[in-house]
Amino acid sequence: MPVKRIPPGGGFARMTEAVTTEYGQLLDLVRQAIRDKLRLSANGGDFYADVRGIWPDRVVVQYKGRLYSYPYTLTADNAVSLGDAQEVVADYAPVGAAPVSVREANADDQETAFREAADGSIEVTLIRAGRSGNRNYYPDAALREAAPMFEGVRVFAKSDAEHIAGKGKDVRNLIGGIYSVRFIEGTVPDSGALVGTFKAIDPSDAAVTKMVEAVKRGMQGLLGLSIDADARTRIRKAGAEKLREAVRFVKVHSVDLIVEPGAGGGLDRLTEAADPDFPTPTPESEQGSQAMPLWKQRMLEAVKAKDPAKYAAVNFETITDDEVVNLHEAVCGPLVPAADSSVSNTQRVTEAQGDSTPLTRADLAVFELRGVARERIGAAQLPQASKERLLAQVATAGADRLTEAAVAQLIKDEGGYVARLTESGAVRVPMFGQGSIQVGDRSLTMRDMLDAFWDPGHKDHGRVQSIKECYVEMTGDRQVTGRLRECDQSRMVESLGSSSFAEVLGDSITRRMLADYRAAVDFDGWRQLVSVVPLNDFRVQHRTRWGGYGDLPAVAEGADYQPLGSPTDEEATYRATKRGGTEDVTLEMIKNDDVGVIRRIPGKLSRAAKRTLAKFVFDFLRNNQAIYDGKALFHADHGNLFTAALDKTALAAHRLAMLKQTEMDSNDRIGITPTRLIVPVELQEAAVDLFKLATNNEKTFIQTLTMNIIPVWYWTDANDWCTAADPLDIPGIEMGFLDGKEEPELFVQDSPTLGSMFAADKLTYKIRHIYGGAVTDFRAFTKAVVA
Repeated sequence: MPVKRIPPGGGFARMTEAVTTEYGQLLDLVRQAIRDKLRLSANGGDFYADVRGIWPDRVVVQYKGRLYSYPYTLTADNAVSLGDAQEVVADYAPVGAAPVSVREANADDQETAFREAADGSIEVTLIRAGRSGNRNYYPDAALREAAPMFEGVRVFAKSDAEHIAGKGKDVRNLIGGIYSVRFIEGTVPDSGALVGTFKAIDPSDAAVTKMVEAVKRGMQGLLGLSIDADARTRIRKAGAEKLREAVRFVKVHSVDLIVEPGAGGGLDRLTEAADPDFPTPTPESEQGSQAMPLWKQRMLEAVKAKDPAKYAAVNFETITDDEVVNLHEAVCGPLVPAADSSVSNTQRVTEAQGDSTPLTRADLAVFELRGVARERIGAAQLPQASKERLLAQVATAGADRLTEAAVAQLIKDEGGYVARLTESGAVRVPMFGQGSIQVGDRSLTMRDMLDAFWDPGHKDHGRVQSIKECYVEMTGDRQVTGRLRECDQSRMVESLGSSSFAEVLGDSITRRMLADYRAAVDFDGWRQLVSVVPLNDFRVQHRTRWGGYGDLPAVAEGADYQPLGSPTDEEATYRATKRGGTEDVTLEMIKNDDVGVIRRIPGKLSRAAKRTLAKFVFDFLRNNQAIYDGKALFHADHGNLFTAALDKTALAAHRLAMLKQTEMDSNDRIGITPTRLIVPVELQEAAVDLFKLATNNEKTFIQTLTMNIIPVWYWTDANDWCTAADPLDIPGIEMGFLDGKEEPELFVQDSPTLGSMFAADKLTYKIRHIYGGAVTDFRAFTKAVVA
């Protein structure tokens, strides 16, 4: 498929986004051909050709800091042939008088067409040729030549006074940019117009919303667009009136959205909308699709005005975009002036300078990244002065310094810098010593201080030995009254944030409690006996276990298949229940600095929770209560109840009994052996000795087995013992935890009352642990009840 070519007489001295989008395939082909040519001439290596301008017959590239022009041709099969390079230079050609600022804003009521849009992009008229309301005169030639200068220009929402004074250029007023700028010929000389497409940065912006609604409601006369540009001018007489004629535009500062434009600038339509004034009907084959774009309509109108015969020959159903452009150029002349030595290679040095740089999509991306960076900096726990310093850096940073990782590193570096400042970053807690904890966020410092108080392994534990001084440092209540009026409110905000002292202390206790809970492995033996599942609610949980089918019977030749006996089922049920209690931290405990008592709270809470959970599981084996079939877990009918004391012979008997357990209904042996030996602490030594070599040189059968020995600390019967299978082989006990939370939770029981941080002079904390469980298969266990 042939690529799109640049029309004869056209060309682009600058690579804007619109050019690279419309002629992207052509640029890729030409660029690759230049790279191949450079690679051959330099004996290997790879080179990137930076295309600076392109015309129908030549392309200008920058290579090693110099500009080179290559003539090129493009065949029908998209093959590019290059001529010899010729070094060129940028030509800065004067145009006569010094440039003057051209701004259009007055009460001239030139009618503009506002029609409706589809994608939020708005077709706009930037400036019309002819006399403006400010007594400026814009010839077709000047506007036609200036079209590339308006590509990517910024659009600001300004007051008329700001626009006339050349003020109001502020990022807060920036609403978007102008793209796809082109000159549309008029029906008579000096009646054409520069048109383009407005694209908003934020479609929900108030000014953009007004533009869109004005188009939709037919209220186009309420606002319009006006240019802010520098141009070379001369005096033009129109009868007795003297006008200022723009000979050539030098620099375009912006296009401004104002109330009263003077040069016919306005919103034409929302992109892809139909022009009801265009006389060409939509063919039936295209009904329901989008109508002809406005730029094509305008070009065809110009063709009709100059050559009605050629216009009459146009097939509106099949004519392509390229054919419209070629027809317009053939009848009305080229869209872009032909290149000449004094103009075509001229580069404007102002294009690379600050405010006059056209707005591209890359610029819009940078604006978005800066907005995200500002939000992250605003949410960072840093002093306001530090935030302002970072915001100033972000305001001028490029895209490479605005990535998520780069901004995070920027905030981290600033935090480290602040932490090194004695006055602004160090937390001065008397028992900490000089600069012991250095952080930038006071609330995080307070958290670290409390963690150091609870945790003996914390690097600053030795310096934090007073709960009273922690309280005073966090609240400023040096008399420990508990009254809010005695507290330093600013210190409380910095230290506690949106939390109360009770919540912050409770969070600290929770962290220590969970650390102790996870470290108390002595109570974790129960996990070797159960399967764990999450529970969604407090309703009864039903666990159904189906029996099995017997062996499949043989089927004789020609005989019918006989129905198999359907297996029966057994159902175990349980529900989650709450376990917990409360503990108080009183005003007296803080006032008296009862460090020993307070420090024991997290450890005692965690051990109580973990001990309760372990006993809940081991009690299934100890208490031998009735299970899902109405019989005790260990029962003669279950084949898992014995009376012999623990020795090798008795353990072998237990193993054989579990191995012989059968599947319900099918009566096939399940063939599972025990892997856990559960004993009271009195039998722990004897259990270990079972698997050791004594005087024998060869291992006995029992000594070849590998079993996990689980001592149970609270069993009072020193002779009873049990075996259990791996729960992955037989899930004998199921444990369910509400919402999957296997660890206990700690809550503040009382909310602070008005004027006090304490309710009844104490802070009450509630510990809660929610779980349930049941025996789901007796075949997983055996027990010896020794007389």
